[in-house]
Amino acid sequence: MCRDEIDDHARNRRRTVALSLLSVIGFASLALSGCSSESLAQESAKQDFAFMIEELIQSAEDGGAGDEQLAILRNAQATGFVSIEDARMAARAMVECVKDAGSDAFVADQTMESGIVVPVYNYLADTPQQQAIGDACDTREAFWVNGAYQMQPRSLEMNDAYLERQAPVVRSCLEREGYELDEDMGTREVLRRAAEVSIDTGSAVDCLSEAHITGF
Repeated sequence: MCRDEIDDHARNRRRTVALSLLSVIGFASLALSGCSSESLAQESAKQDFAFMIEELIQSAEDGGAGDEQLAILRNAQATGFVSIEDARMAARAMVECVKDAGSDAFVADQTMESGIVVPVYNYLADTPQQQAIGDACDTREAFWVNGAYQMQPRSLEMNDAYLERQAPVVRSCLEREGYELDEDMGTREVLRRAAEVSIDTGSAVDCLSEAHITGF
C-alpha cells in the first residue's frame, strides 16, 4: 500500500499488491523431462499461476471479497490469466462502491516503467471514516484481482525484462560511486547490492532510483 496526494486538502490511498508477495505465496515445484528450457519455463509459469490463483481465491473468500471479485478470480483460474478489462472492471467497481458510500475515489490507467498498464485506483483517506470506506470497498471489489493481475506470468515477464534492461544502468551507477561488482553477478544480485548500498548510505547513493526501479 502506498499513499499519494489527491489534492491540496486531502489524501488518497492507492493500494497495490507488490510483486514480491509471490515469495509469501510460494511456487509449486515442477519436474518435467524431455522439454526444451523455453517450454519448461512456460509450463512452470502456468503452474505457478494456477497455484497462486488458488491461494488468492481462498484468501479472498476468507477475507470478505464480493461475488463479482470472486467471479473474476475464478475466471482467471479457468483461463490462466487476468485480462486488463477484468482488472479495470474490478477497479471501477471499487470506485463506485466508495462513491455510493459517500466518499470519493477515482481510477485511471497507469503505464509502469516496465510497460505494464495497471488500472490504478485511489480513494480519499483524510479521515478514519474515509479510510474505512476505502478499505472495505477495496476488500470487497478489487484487492485480490489487482494482485492477481500484477503477479500473473505476463506481468512478471514484462517486469523481469525491464529489470534486465535497467541492470547495466544500476551497475554503472554503483561502479561510478566506487563500489566494485563481480563480472558474473546476475541482475538480481546487482539490484540487491544497489538496495544494500542505498540503505547503508541513507539513500545518498540510490542507483535503483537512478535507473527508475521502484521494486524487484
